[in-house]
Amino acid sequence: MIVPHSEEATYSLRVPLYLVQAAVVLLVLGVTGFCVLGYSYLKAAAEAREAETLRQLSRAQQEEIDALAIETQKMMEQIYIIDDLVELVTERLELDKGELEDAVQNQSAESNSAPASVYSNHAFNGSSPTVNHAGVMADSLRAYDSRYSGKTSSGGVLGRAVGNLAVLQSIVPDQVEMLDAVGDYVVDYMDRAEAKPSIWPARGRIASGFGVRRIPYSSSGYQFHTGVDILGSHGSSIWATASGEVVFASYRGSFGNLVIIKHGYGYETHYAHLSGFAVSVGEEVEKGQTIGYMGATGRTTGTHLHYEVHRNGSPVNPSNYLKER
Repeated sequence: MIVPHSEEATYSLRVPLYLVQAAVVLLVLGVTGFCVLGYSYLKAAAEAREAETLRQLSRAQQEEIDALAIETQKMMEQIYIIDDLVELVTERLELDKGELEDAVQNQSAESNSAPASVYSNHAFNGSSPTVNHAGVMADSLRAYDSRYSGKTSSGGVLGRAVGNLAVLQSIVPDQVEMLDAVGDYVVDYMDRAEAKPSIWPARGRIASGFGVRRIPYSSSGYQFHTGVDILGSHGSSIWATASGEVVFASYRGSFGNLVIIKHGYGYETHYAHLSGFAVSVGEEVEKGQTIGYMGATGRTTGTHLHYEVHRNGSPVNPSNYLKER
């Protein structure tokens, strides 16, 4: 009802009840839809951030795969070169050996036939059948040289052998340098393998893996877990998964007591929530050495080890490196 201040007549408006109910329903639906859209937007933004993190990890893993492929290709090329060298030397040695054996056999045959002619000459002259060994040897060498001359530009098997030895002499220094390079590469490969984490850091089982998970100490929300959680008994030993240098051993926020070991070649491992330390900063440790003890320091829901593997500054899945217990 509308009542004016003047003496004019009043106006009355009648609104049906169903229109009021419809307006209320539309209002409720509008507020609900706005809330749903807001929640969807926030969830999509969180998933976008997680997807970006996964893309970064994927790029780091792809770089690692490419580096391993290049190393493998280099090693195969070195192996092919060595195989070719071995085949070349074997062929030359077998060829020279066969020719020299034939030469010796022919020389022996000619030496055996020479005494008969010498004997005949002596018998013809009425002298005693004494063999002139110097003459026989000279004749044999001349026959040997005439038989095998012209096979090579050096004029004979011995000349050819000398030529082959000269070729080998020119090849060997280069191949020695190549073998030294291969040796250096093998040493570098062994050092790289020694720097790669390859054992379990503790006894126990994995309770939480690498990747997106629900926040364990919150009723809602997600987070990207950059390592694995290994459950174990309080005070049990924690081991270095590869040889390296301790670069951090102290308390750090939600990680609690934390040990960080730099292994070289881009590898680094983190051990969090420790109850105590067995190493100090700057100390060189060996693979399998005790570096601390399992605990529940920092922000955690219970006793466990939070273990991370970093490759070229980015966290990678530690499960790929848990090969040996």
